[in-house]
Amino acid sequence: MSKRSDARVRELLASMASIASDLSVTAVTHRVLDEAMKIFGATSGVLELTNASHQQGLLAKGKDAATLGEAAERDEAKRLRLDLMTRQHHFARLTLGPKNGKDRYSRADRELGEALAGSAGVALENAQLYQDAADRVRWLAASARIGGLLGGESRHHTQGLNEVAELARREARAKYALLLTPIAGGNETETEAGYRIAGISEHVHPHLAGRVLLDVGARHRLVLRGSAPMLLAAPEAIVPLGELADGADTLVAGLSARGTHYGLLVAIRGNGAGPYRPVETQMAGIFANNIAQGLGLVQVHHLREDVLLYLERERIARDLHDIVIQRIFAAGLGISALRKQLPTALARERASGIARELDTTIAELRATIYSLRADAGETESPSSHILRAIRRASEPLDFTPALRLGEGLDALGDEATLTHLLAVITEGLSNVVRHARAHAVELAIERTQDTLALTLRDDGIGFGSNVDESGLANMRQRAAELGGTLVIDSSPGDGTTLRWTVPMPAES
Repeated sequence: MSKRSDARVRELLASMASIASDLSVTAVTHRVLDEAMKIFGATSGVLELTNASHQQGLLAKGKDAATLGEAAERDEAKRLRLDLMTRQHHFARLTLGPKNGKDRYSRADRELGEALAGSAGVALENAQLYQDAADRVRWLAASARIGGLLGGESRHHTQGLNEVAELARREARAKYALLLTPIAGGNETETEAGYRIAGISEHVHPHLAGRVLLDVGARHRLVLRGSAPMLLAAPEAIVPLGELADGADTLVAGLSARGTHYGLLVAIRGNGAGPYRPVETQMAGIFANNIAQGLGLVQVHHLREDVLLYLERERIARDLHDIVIQRIFAAGLGISALRKQLPTALARERASGIARELDTTIAELRATIYSLRADAGETESPSSHILRAIRRASEPLDFTPALRLGEGLDALGDEATLTHLLAVITEGLSNVVRHARAHAVELAIERTQDTLALTLRDDGIGFGSNVDESGLANMRQRAAELGGTLVIDSSPGDGTTLRWTVPMPAES
């Protein structure tokens, strides 16, 4: 072996060692190109990453590097093209420009280049395997934190969803992350069911919290329940255009556990951030399943509390029936027997009154026992009733109203209040359909400890003071019946805002 060949072999070994010394995919790709250009004295080079690599795209260095991908025709011998691959996986294609800017590559150069490409392919694969393993550990550590974040004061309100969404955003290296929970309507099909934005990460505007998204994925015919995580080029199929400042590659993972669909995890990357890698998609699916497990455990916890409450109510009802009522009944019989022995009519009348009071008490106790033992089976949630009312009333519109539901609505147990609310929603949207000529409608329904408030806003033609108030009068009367108010803010050309506010019933 000549001294020159020996020097080139040593240089090749040094380059191989340099390339393999780092486990960062980005660092390895840069070192591959730098070392190849140094060994052969190339003034330009291009490393084109393929689908099998973690980072698709083009890495170019040197003068005239942009032209290396074109066909060279007569000067093809002045370019060296090498494929970086291992075990049938093609990671990248390396193209070097002329040696010293003008010289051709010899057969020995090409053999040397193939040896360098083989080593670089192994180094790139090792870097990717290391990064995949590190990402899996990171995702699994994040999954272990989910249980500590989730909780709930009631089965209608799960806490910690914002924190879980932020955790998912960081692990997915996304700009936004959303957690959507389903709102199941009684007669609606799976694809028609809406979702409520129940958890938001950083960078998501707070006004999106509670927003209801109707027909999610239906227009794009996406199967969101029971499917593997899916990748979308943009978030518009899930979140309507304009709700986020920007958005590109989007990962959607279903929250499913034991055959139950708890919602969706949506992670959205910003423009230019790059696509999701296979390991990220896989681990996001595992993370989503852990969220579903956590939500299921929260629901089981509250279900257990409901069962304990039911058993306690049953015990109280049994004791009332078997002990208290029997004693009151016996006392009533004793008073009835004693009445016949009383000497005066006044005393006998007084005894009869006490007996009647005891009979009334027994009747009230029986009613109480019946209410304690009443069927506590699941019924359709108030949010489902609200969603259906909006769907039906807004069918004539050529756009979908924007809806925001506050926390705690599903715990609204007063049927009279819910009935009035649904009627006002229907009447308000009917007025928009008939008179407003609007292009957008927003509804917000908020519940606090003391009040229930509906705000309906449209961008229509508005109206002045001289207007037929038949529909508005009905809404005002419904508010008055519940001790609330109706406030209308409208003027010609400026749209209309309707605020219907009623106090929450004491028993809720």
